[in-house]
Amino acid sequence: MVQISQTEEDIKISIELNRLVTRKPDVVLLPQYLKFNNPPIFFERHLAQEIDEMASFCRIFKNEARIVLVKKEKGLWPEMFQKLDKEALMQKRLEIADLIVERNKKRDEKALERYDNKRRAEIQKEIQRETDMRERVKQFQESSVREALVVDVRKEAKAAPKPDTLQYPPSSGASRLATPIMRPPMSSVRGSGRINVNFTTQHKRTTPKRESQAAMEKAYAAAGGPNANVQSPMESVDE
Repeated sequence: MVQISQTEEDIKISIELNRLVTRKPDVVLLPQYLKFNNPPIFFERHLAQEIDEMASFCRIFKNEARIVLVKKEKGLWPEMFQKLDKEALMQKRLEIADLIVERNKKRDEKALERYDNKRRAEIQKEIQRETDMRERVKQFQESSVREALVVDVRKEAKAAPKPDTLQYPPSSGASRLATPIMRPPMSSVRGSGRINVNFTTQHKRTTPKRESQAAMEKAYAAAGGPNANVQSPMESVDE
C-alpha cells in the first residue's frame, strides 16, 4: 500500500512494508525520477517536475518507508507523475540507467578523491610527527652536550688552584710601596776569656732525715748489727 500527498514545498510518499527489512533497500532519487526497490516491493515513478535530489531523503521505519521529495520551485503540482506508454517507459529506463551509471561514476570519483585527500592528510600528519620527533631528539642531544661541557668546566675549575694560593713574582711598584722591615741593631760580639767565680761562704744544704729511716736505724743499732757505728747511706746523703 502506497500513500502520496503533497504540499507547496514537498511531496510525501509512504510505502507500507509487509515484512521486516533485512537489507538496505535500493533507493534512487533523481531530479525527475524516483525508485524504491526492496523485493518483493518495487515502486518507480517519473516526476512531472524537478525536485532537489540533495535535499530529498528516504527513511525506513519498522512497518513503512517514508520518502520526502523537496520541490525546487514551491507550489502545487497539477500532475505529480508522468503518464508514459510502454515504449516511452523503456526509453526512460535506459536513459535513467545511463544517468545512474554516470552518477555512480562521479560518486565513486568523489569518494576516491576524498579517500586520497584523507590519506594524504594522514601521511602529512605522520611526516610532521616524525619531523617534530627528530627536532626534539636534536634539541635533547644539543642540551646534553651543553650540560656535559658545563660539568667539565666545573670539574676543571675545582681542580685548578685558587687565586689566593697562586704565587706571583713581586713587581717593582709593589716593592716600592711595601712597608720596610725594621731589624734590631746587633750588639758587638763578646771576645773569648775566662770567668772566675769565688764563693764567700761555704754553701751547705741541710736535708731533713726521714723519720722512718731513723727509727729503723736505732732499732738496728740496738740489736748490735754489723757496722752499727757506720753512718747509714741516708745520713751521708743528708750531710
